[in-house]
Amino acid sequence: MRAGFVAPRYLPGALIGAGGIGVILALAGINNAARGPLVLLFLVAAPAMAIAGLLRGLDTAARYIVAVTAAVVINMLVAETMLAAGVWAPRAGLVVIASISAVIGIIGHVAGRRSARRGIVPPEWAGHPQVSDGGIFSRT
Repeated sequence: MRAGFVAPRYLPGALIGAGGIGVILALAGINNAARGPLVLLFLVAAPAMAIAGLLRGLDTAARYIVAVTAAVVINMLVAETMLAAGVWAPRAGLVVIASISAVIGIIGHVAGRRSARRGIVPPEWAGHPQVSDGGIFSRT
């Protein structure tokens, strides 16, 4: 048995919801002390959770490390593209990131439903212990 932290099932939704409140505050132009941290939370959490949905076959820790890294890359590419095109606006950047996250999330949802219909079960859902390869991170 592995020791580790198991996040509650509602945590991803709570993160996106809190970040969504920050986006609403930013788009409405309401200045608040919580607006900045909540928007930053959204800018990392929304793309990360959408991408994590595509990576269901990976170990949980690896999935979220890759997803957060990809979220940072998406944010940087959006900012760079908007700056290079001369259309940079913070509010527009938020809308673009939200749109990209929504599209990735929809793709992940559709892909998950298709794989479930075909009976494809990722290793972590199978309920069988993984075979040890004798490496440093073996689970024996």
